[in-house]
Amino acid sequence: MKRPLKTTASPARAVRDEGSKDDGPSVGDDPWSAVWPDFDTADLPPQPFRGDEAAKVELEVQKQELSDAVQDAERDVLRFRTFFEESPLAILILDSAGVVRMANRACAAVLGEIAPEKILNLSIYRLLEDEGSGRLFDFISSCGKADAPPAGTAPARVVTGLCPKGKQRAPSVLDAHLQRLPAGLGHKAKVQMVLVDRTDDSKRAESLFIQEAFIAGSPTLMHAVDLDGNLAWSNNLAKTELKAAAEEDEGQKIMQGMLGSRALDIEVLVSGKERSTQSTFVTPDGEKRSFLIQKFPILDGKGGNLAIGGISTDITALIEVQSALHRAFDEATILASRDPLTGLLNRSGFMGQLRDAVDAALKNGSNVMLGFLDIDGFKDINDAMGHEVGDGLLLAFARRLEEAVDGNGQIARFGGDEFLFFLTDHSPEEAEACLSRILDRIRTPYEIAGTQLLLTCSVGLSNLPADATTAEDLMRNADLAVYVSKSNGRDRITHFNEGMRTNSERRLRILSALRHALSHNNFRLVFQPKFSIREPGAVVGAEALLRWRDPKLGEVGPMEFVPIAELNGLSYALDLRVLKLFCAQQRHWMERGLALPISVNISAFSLHSASFVPTVLSLLEFNNIPPELLMLEITETAMMRFSSEIAERVQRLTENGVKISIDDFGTGYSSLAYLNELNPSELKIDRSFVASLGKPEKATERIIQAILALGHSLAIDVVAEGIETEAQRRWLADNGCSVGQGFLLSRPMEREDYERFVAERLAGHAPPRQAGR
Repeated sequence: MKRPLKTTASPARAVRDEGSKDDGPSVGDDPWSAVWPDFDTADLPPQPFRGDEAAKVELEVQKQELSDAVQDAERDVLRFRTFFEESPLAILILDSAGVVRMANRACAAVLGEIAPEKILNLSIYRLLEDEGSGRLFDFISSCGKADAPPAGTAPARVVTGLCPKGKQRAPSVLDAHLQRLPAGLGHKAKVQMVLVDRTDDSKRAESLFIQEAFIAGSPTLMHAVDLDGNLAWSNNLAKTELKAAAEEDEGQKIMQGMLGSRALDIEVLVSGKERSTQSTFVTPDGEKRSFLIQKFPILDGKGGNLAIGGISTDITALIEVQSALHRAFDEATILASRDPLTGLLNRSGFMGQLRDAVDAALKNGSNVMLGFLDIDGFKDINDAMGHEVGDGLLLAFARRLEEAVDGNGQIARFGGDEFLFFLTDHSPEEAEACLSRILDRIRTPYEIAGTQLLLTCSVGLSNLPADATTAEDLMRNADLAVYVSKSNGRDRITHFNEGMRTNSERRLRILSALRHALSHNNFRLVFQPKFSIREPGAVVGAEALLRWRDPKLGEVGPMEFVPIAELNGLSYALDLRVLKLFCAQQRHWMERGLALPISVNISAFSLHSASFVPTVLSLLEFNNIPPELLMLEITETAMMRFSSEIAERVQRLTENGVKISIDDFGTGYSSLAYLNELNPSELKIDRSFVASLGKPEKATERIIQAILALGHSLAIDVVAEGIETEAQRRWLADNGCSVGQGFLLSRPMEREDYERFVAERLAGHAPPRQAGR
């Protein structure tokens, strides 16, 4: 019976590619069996029989020696197999076709596989990228030729720069060391391949190449000097620059300008820290160059100073750009303090000048007068004639202001149509004379785009030290004063006084409460009846007047809160609130059969909104109120500022049946063309004319008679406001005025009182009512 050699074959060595066409080992075969075949003592040649006991002993000894030799061989195979499998080197055995016949674990890892059996019986050319495969093929295929040199006589081959395909975690670079194997190892084992991972070496080489290329191509001067100050190393650019500098007469100065001084090197050595400096020098041909020089210590392995490193960057172009930026910044700073349209100081620039003037005045005991100017009605001019005309007007205004001040103070455009000026160290007489010149120049007609325009100004004045001791307070007080000028009719000068501050605080409280009231519907309407003047008991309608009682401020009159609403953009919201109250009340009266036309005052600002007319018509339609029961009162002064667009909106209201009343008629300068265009239903004679009836001055009577004649000729009703005496009523009746209202006839009534009053008049149960003051 044959005794097989004891081996510990790995199953991984027996895996075979089913697609292989060669006669390699089948499944279950051990690739190592080609090296160490089965062996048994029965294979020994026959021994001569001596026929004695000594011969038998010798035969047993030979068998034992042979058995020991086989066991030694088995141990050698195991050692070599273990060496092969556990070797940290990636080792493959290939046949002449490049098919992998044996491989260890290290090889599998290098090629991106988890086990050697994954690559057995695969072509090495499938495991590597195409680049480099040709160099492998030349050597491997030559090992299978019959005329191939014997093993050990052919030189080994090293193929570099191979890259494995597929599953490796990161790209790697391999070197393949190839050696032809001896013939005795089996007909399939032709080439031994040892793969060496050179990825780190490749990366180091690439990093070194980049480093060298970076230094060579750097636009900065890199250099190092030894401890004695001698140049020890420099990059290409530094060499070029230094060579050019050495050829100049002042070469040493230029070199020092580029690389820095010896003193800077010593400072780096002493401090042990990096130092930076900037140098500027002029080359012999007049070129000005600037360098940023950075020096740092270079240490040896023990931490001692070895050399001084330096990097010099040419910042000539950067310095030029920086200088240009500084110039641009200075120009921008100047422009930032100037108004772009007029070229005058703007608010921030003016405040800086004013603060300086105030500080100087407080030190030397002099005075400062600040004036705040607001052009009257500029927005209407801008809307009617366009922004180009408006800008031209502002420019002309600014030039006149400059001429009037004539260098005696500072002028600024605060914004929009508001201007500022201040005068320093002027007596009251000189200041008043300067202000008179300013106003005279401003009131001179302006010729803009072929049109003559007259301007007026509302002016507020504040003085230091009488009214304030800071620039901010001086400005604030002048602002309060100009507000009073505008509130009192415009085209006037107002000097600040302390009462204005109190009024300003009240205005702020009213404004805050007004916003709250608008959102919480805290308003109500009262009604002042309109009577037939010939029959004072006959009620023909009423004027709705808005009233507001605030929990903290008490009753606030419309003469106080309406201007505040207009100045703060609340007019439209206020008018909508009035119209909603009117609609609710008129609908209630219609249900009771008491409907009469009601006049409602609206602000001209509301007509600037494109949504106003649709909103009015929608409210009337939603509440089923006939449009003729609503009469909108617009002041004559506001009507004169209407643009064509606003006039078209008024026309749309009249076309839909809403009546228009022109309030305070006779105080403005309306034309017949406007009356014809707007088609009003009513003209209201201003109460100031009515109050003058019966006085010696007869001009008022002629004005009223002219208004009555105009109304009759145009078939427009004329209403007299403010009738307070019987004599006034009789005169108006005798001169053909048909409708009036005033305290003589009735004071404004609360809703319930008016409702009862109208019901009584319509029923004819009560005598005509007269109301005194």
